[in-house]
Amino acid sequence: MKVLIMEIEIDKIGSNDYYSEVLAVMSNYSKLVKNPRQKIRGLNSQAIILTGIALVFLVIFAALYLMSPGTSMYLYVIIIFSIALILGIIYIFLINRRISKFKNNDSSKKLIIEDEYVEMHIGDEKSRLNFKDMQWIILNKHSITFIPKSEGATLIAVEIKYKNQVIDNIKEKQIIVDNSNLY
Repeated sequence: MKVLIMEIEIDKIGSNDYYSEVLAVMSNYSKLVKNPRQKIRGLNSQAIILTGIALVFLVIFAALYLMSPGTSMYLYVIIIFSIALILGIIYIFLINRRISKFKNNDSSKKLIIEDEYVEMHIGDEKSRLNFKDMQWIILNKHSITFIPKSEGATLIAVEIKYKNQVIDNIKEKQIIVDNSNLY
């Protein structure tokens, strides 16, 4: 017998930080399954930092090349960092485009927690994750993510503002990992 424990109507639009953090959780899935107690930085900030590092090194090696133009090694390094800078800019653009796609989804959203599973409804689509298939529930700075045991399964995420409602209605307290104090 299914027992409906909770149903939360989710705001249609989350913050950029929330979506960036959820993308970072998705990209760090295998690390989080093994060690859920780690700080997750949003993908956007990671991409900006790496692109900034590429820009700094590009400027340094360009200056070194201008001081001694006969050294071809500097030219090779400049080409490598130029490519890294271009790829970094493209990566930032793709992340922002993905976040915009999430934000522009105006379908109604709700999270349902029942005795045996968590389910997210977005418009007509449903994603379900059974508690027996769940590795962790991770509370981060901007998100709560329900991490499945197997990589191919659905990852469900909601904003951290629903923290109290979610925690109060989860019976499997041992799988909750609160990383919010890491930020």
